[in-house]
Amino acid sequence: MGLLSRCALGLVVIALISCSSTKTKSPPLSSVDTAARAWIQLGDGASEKVVLDRYRQAMVGVLGELRDQSGPDQWPAVMRLENGWTIRVDQGQGTHEVWTPRLFDELLVPEKEHPTDVVGAVRPGLGLTLDGLRLDKKEDAQSRFVYQNKQHLPVTAVLEFPGDSALKKQATLRLYDPREVQTVKVDTQRVTLAGDFATPVHQVLDRKSFVRKALGGLLRPGRFYDDEGLFIQEPYRADKVPVIFVHGLMSDPHIWQNAVVALMSDPEIGKRVQCWCFIYPSGLPVPLSASRLRSSMAEAEKAFDPDKNDPGFDRTVLVGHSMGGLVSRMQVIDSGDAFWKTWFTKPPEQVPLDGATSQAMRSSLLFNANPKVKRVVFIATPHRGSEIADGWIGRLGSSLIKAPMQVMQMVTSIATLDLEVINPARLSMNRLGADSINGLSTKHPVLEAMATRPLKAPCHSIIAVVRNKPKLEDTSDGVVPYRSSHLDQAKSEVTVHSGHGCVEKPQTVQALKDLIREHLGLN
Repeated sequence: MGLLSRCALGLVVIALISCSSTKTKSPPLSSVDTAARAWIQLGDGASEKVVLDRYRQAMVGVLGELRDQSGPDQWPAVMRLENGWTIRVDQGQGTHEVWTPRLFDELLVPEKEHPTDVVGAVRPGLGLTLDGLRLDKKEDAQSRFVYQNKQHLPVTAVLEFPGDSALKKQATLRLYDPREVQTVKVDTQRVTLAGDFATPVHQVLDRKSFVRKALGGLLRPGRFYDDEGLFIQEPYRADKVPVIFVHGLMSDPHIWQNAVVALMSDPEIGKRVQCWCFIYPSGLPVPLSASRLRSSMAEAEKAFDPDKNDPGFDRTVLVGHSMGGLVSRMQVIDSGDAFWKTWFTKPPEQVPLDGATSQAMRSSLLFNANPKVKRVVFIATPHRGSEIADGWIGRLGSSLIKAPMQVMQMVTSIATLDLEVINPARLSMNRLGADSINGLSTKHPVLEAMATRPLKAPCHSIIAVVRNKPKLEDTSDGVVPYRSSHLDQAKSEVTVHSGHGCVEKPQTVQALKDLIREHLGLN
């Protein structure tokens, strides 16, 4: 549309929506009318904040009118408002740029922005940023990977008035995925699309959702033994690369908020990856937790990619913090007999275990690297253990852990064997060393065995240090010394100035983003 035509259209629209008699005050503009006026101003190049704010406030009213008719999952292709406007609703079919309204049970207007250190977490621009709530009402194989049966997704609602549609009182509503779309065309102008990437992530990874699981998962892992596994934070897509986050000791997935927001808000990364989290009771021994991650990954592939054709799964990235790094490391090594020997002096066929114990020991001690995992990022990972686990704090912590019945039955079964069959290093440990804190001892045979197994995928280290020593080798993050976090086999190493809980620090998040970019071939 030419300049003169746009000016004429603007004057006509403004006249139509502003006219009144000389004796009465002009009635307030409807929300759609206000959005139409702002749209025309934007098309003429007026992208000032005041115009964008006016458009956003108008969209709040438009959304309210539409929600008064029905929920978004029931919106028809065409909706008519009482003021004479006709709204065509883009159903988002055949494209990833526009969400289908049928996906959402509610479109929530955030009451306030979530505080975050992540640059770009909120992108100013055109449209109404929303928290798209999706409730998973199905009971199928995929549903078990939706945490608490709900997902929160970033949505930006835009009411568009192409051509002379405003004259005809017609508009088109689109629910954009702001990760996929950075700008929207308004007549001849390209206008930045608004995006709120923090709110949906904070809703999913809300600390209150996991508060019982962190400490409880350490001290009473049996209560959470079956409440674990992978969960995906958005609808599955075969073309997206899974990035799986694994928390550490006495922790939970909420620690990954900043990291996930940073990936989602990056205009190149956000549309190429899908974030998963692995939640598990951290009081369990590392090999058992690693076995359960291995099983959960296999179940996820079976549920989402039964034909094993999806390119995304074949490029999986694991990101593990602290003990979660050890759990992740055990996904990219072949066990050989190294881990079996941490328990027994004789081969499997010569150790008379009962059926349940034999199955549990074999699945956690005898395994192959997962070929789907193509990269691992270790963050403050104690590859050689921590002296804290060797001292009185470690002994106290280990004594407070109430092992689940399954683990106690396993330990009891092994304790009844002839002593010559059991690795002597186990006999001096509480519960034969079958808990997570014991497993972080610098003398634990599992860590010694892990050190002997070559990595089958590229691995990278992000190491936190408090620089109070002249030499890097003598530093520590307050829990794990540098010499334990350092890994000779790592392809790269970045140090960040922080304590052990470094995952939310900007330096750590940036280092992780750089590695994901490398993995995606974006560098």
